Amino acid sequence: MHRSNVNRGERVNQIDRIKKKMNSVEFDAHWYRRVFHTFGASFLVYYLLPDLEWINLFKFWAPILLVLFALFLECLRVTGKINSGHFFGLRMYEKKRFGSYLYFGVGVLILLLFFPQQIAVPCILCACIADPIMGELRNNLGKKQVYTIGFLICVFLFLTTWHKADIWMMFLVSIVGAGAAVLSEVKKLWWLDDDFMIQIVPAVLLLIIWITISYFGFVPPEPIIYSW
Repeated sequence: MHRSNVNRGERVNQIDRIKKKMNSVEFDAHWYRRVFHTFGASFLVYYLLPDLEWINLFKFWAPILLVLFALFLECLRVTGKINSGHFFGLRMYEKKRFGSYLYFGVGVLILLLFFPQQIAVPCILCACIADPIMGELRNNLGKKQVYTIGFLICVFLFLTTWHKADIWMMFLVSIVGAGAAVLSEVKKLWWLDDDFMIQIVPAVLLLIIWITISYFGFVPPEPIIYSW
């Protein structure tokens, strides 16, 4: 009986150690994902590269090749050619679908190559700053509070990047862009990650506004980041 109690106690201690280790790994992975999100803002250095022929060629092909490489790795992982354990920070639902980082990269790629800088910059910042902040707040606040704070953060990002525009244009873009970014977070789709949606949905709406105001003779603001 005594030996049985000892063995049971050892098993309980072992289970506790495993749980602590798993919680520690999940904690590290959690903050790894948050840091990765924020680090994405560093891609805006793209706009600081000199306007030279060979650098412009690099600016076009480097993002494409980087995303294609990530896509290649994800295809190998999802099909079982590479163990998912080699990809630190993946969530459980990402085991059988492409990782969020790929969706994020595709969103950034589309914005850098096909959208005006004035649209691309705030949309990328919404994904890098507003998204992880809302993710953290969900643990302590209700949905309405989280989305309200997220909306205000996005409004600030759009106001900051469109400060050279006319006041009415600046506020129109900020409300539409921030609203679209937050709505992209509200509706979760298994097959289309919000890291992609939070960038592209507001970008498409702002591009429509951009084309419309240009058609009526209004001039969109100048870029806020200038190359050397």
